[in-house]
Amino acid sequence: MPGIKHRVLVGLGALFMAFCACAQPPTPLLHPWIHPGNALIRANGYHGAQSCLPCHAQALNEITHTVHWDLASPVRNVQGLPNGSWWGMTNRECALAGCMAAANWLAATHGTFTPQSQGCGVCHIGSLSAPPVPGKPVTPAQARTVDCLVCHAKHYDWSKRETLVTDAAGEHWGEDTSLESALSITRVPTNGACLRCHEHAFSYDYKRGTPFTAANDVHARAGLRCVTCHLTEHHKIAKGQDESDMVANDLPEVAVSCVGCHGPDPHTRANGAILNAHTARIACQSCHIRQVGGIVYENWGRPVRDDVHGRYSALSKYDPIAAIAGEFVPTVRIVKGPPSYMWRTPNTAGHPDAQSWMAFATSHRGTPGAQIFPVRALTQILLFDRTMKMWQAPGMGFLKDNPRMADFPMLLAPNRAVYNQTGSVKRAIEAGMKAMGVSWSGSWMAMRVPGTSYISVNHGIRTRGLACAACHSPHGLMDFKALGYAPREVHELERPVAGRAENPAAR
Repeated sequence: MPGIKHRVLVGLGALFMAFCACAQPPTPLLHPWIHPGNALIRANGYHGAQSCLPCHAQALNEITHTVHWDLASPVRNVQGLPNGSWWGMTNRECALAGCMAAANWLAATHGTFTPQSQGCGVCHIGSLSAPPVPGKPVTPAQARTVDCLVCHAKHYDWSKRETLVTDAAGEHWGEDTSLESALSITRVPTNGACLRCHEHAFSYDYKRGTPFTAANDVHARAGLRCVTCHLTEHHKIAKGQDESDMVANDLPEVAVSCVGCHGPDPHTRANGAILNAHTARIACQSCHIRQVGGIVYENWGRPVRDDVHGRYSALSKYDPIAAIAGEFVPTVRIVKGPPSYMWRTPNTAGHPDAQSWMAFATSHRGTPGAQIFPVRALTQILLFDRTMKMWQAPGMGFLKDNPRMADFPMLLAPNRAVYNQTGSVKRAIEAGMKAMGVSWSGSWMAMRVPGTSYISVNHGIRTRGLACAACHSPHGLMDFKALGYAPREVHELERPVAGRAENPAAR
């Protein structure tokens, strides 16, 4: 259980959020915090983490023991994985990139990062030539590659980050060590600093389709910081306990919940009692996120030229993205509109199999504690080995005795730079598997992944929720049948709210 210090942090965070949610955007402080090391930086210049070490040696040790460094953490309640095994983006397939981190760490187009190349290492907090091994002790040389400014500088030139450099440490992505960046250090990371990686850098676009901007999210408009909700302890950041496609979690005991600030009964107007009755089975996000955007279908077995629109151009309603003539991308379908809905369970100690390492649904209407959440559904045709099985991949031997996974083919990881530049699936797979040091049979197939995976969405919160008729109508947003309701319940739920009898069985 969290200690007293942690409970105090949670309480203060909740109090601050409650204040900010009701207030106007905050005015600048009379005495804003200024980094006390600025004089030393002006005198000696900034030379990366070694400039921070004399005063912040403990901070460097902390950050290299977090999900931001390891890209993984010991997990629990993940379907098909042993509790305590390390898991995260470093050893699982990324839906949007269509590959794994080790196969794509330095993937670049002519030496630079592009939305088409999507080199995973560009967002890692250390300038490493290969992804870290989860749980393996960090060497002093690795620790010195930590890019403190990518999180703590208000001003940061991303073009320096997204260019490959070669030095004594090998080939790796660069970093901005300019005086301008170093003199803009903030005590707490700004929202812009978090969004460098969590919304923009991976694709230059809003990868989850729910921008955390003042125009699109009430909490951003109120001036709340990311770390107001995502509480931090010693550089470990709470992801929250809601089931998620992001499996790793620094602080799994810490909830990131609307209830923490708005209480269990947030609605107070005339129809407040009816709306509050929904919260037992429907997450707040389901009513207050009206729109998502992004890829809902991708076929990695069918490369197509990117000459006209660019893979992410359909999301350019947020950010314009140019195509790269001659480059190849997988066949995709991009949609902007209402989210899909599914039952999800909080990943707490009492919910076995609360998450899926393949980002599949693990809950249903009868699962204790499950609520309906909005998601972006994703249908994928990925690349698999024709003969080798998933349990033959390194670290996956435990699947051999799993009835559901014993015959599941080995997932293959293409290198994105080779895929984009050649359009040859086999050559991309050869390069990706070589980078990971994993053998494969040499024969691949494109196969639709059984089931529909999801991309979780929690931002893009609007003040006013959906109108009742948005769901309670014959053509409403929610597919009540697919959500597990019986025909008579579906009939009742699809009736107009006015005059409809309250049916506890249909909740």
